[in-house]
Amino acid sequence: MTGNPPDSALPAPFPSTHWTRLRSSDGPAAFESLARLYWKPIRAYLRAALGRRADESLDLTQGFFAWAIESGFLAKADPARGRFRAFLKVALRNYVAKAEERDAAQKRGGGVRLVPLPSGELDGADVEDRSGRTPEEILDLAWKAEVVRAAVERTEIELVRQGRPVAFAVFRDWYLDASEAVDHRGLADSHAISMVDVANHLARAKRVWRGHLRDLVRETVGSGADLEEELAWLAGGKAP
Repeated sequence: MTGNPPDSALPAPFPSTHWTRLRSSDGPAAFESLARLYWKPIRAYLRAALGRRADESLDLTQGFFAWAIESGFLAKADPARGRFRAFLKVALRNYVAKAEERDAAQKRGGGVRLVPLPSGELDGADVEDRSGRTPEEILDLAWKAEVVRAAVERTEIELVRQGRPVAFAVFRDWYLDASEAVDHRGLADSHAISMVDVANHLARAKRVWRGHLRDLVRETVGSGADLEEELAWLAGGKAP
């Protein structure tokens, strides 16, 4: 028997994401959402590429946002050709290479917060990198750190909202504490719970965290294949 397969046999379409909406009518809003989440990696790239001081980094980042929006570069976004992270690298290289246009964009956007950022916040993403890494490599490292941080933050919000703050505390102590002295027995003692509770809390929190990590990455890709490759990269694989 021939004919079209039933709907249940067809692969589910990949959902619309911030990345795939960049070329639509709500492209600026989609870009702002992505920019607000990934401004630290962008800032780290610009510092490395331009050799600027840490206290200049927020203005540099706002200048890039102004240029990306006002120059029409966002219209060149093509989700079918890659990930938002790859597009961002191209945009940053163009921005850095065209000094006159960059300075003009900064002047046009001077004092205007196109994307709300925490004014004056300086952290590890602003530390001068002396390892010899390229700006692209620095952006990748900062990107990884920001995705993981955002997923952890959302995990805490969800678990606390569910009335499970201990589950997050156990997850935090087990996965985020660099000390080798942390073990299940120690967690049970420090949180006054059983070993079984420790295992259950870790399993639940890790499941929630992975879900948020997947959701965050999904917003920056345009296909299921790209999603899986990005997740594999975050887990320690080769950068796609």
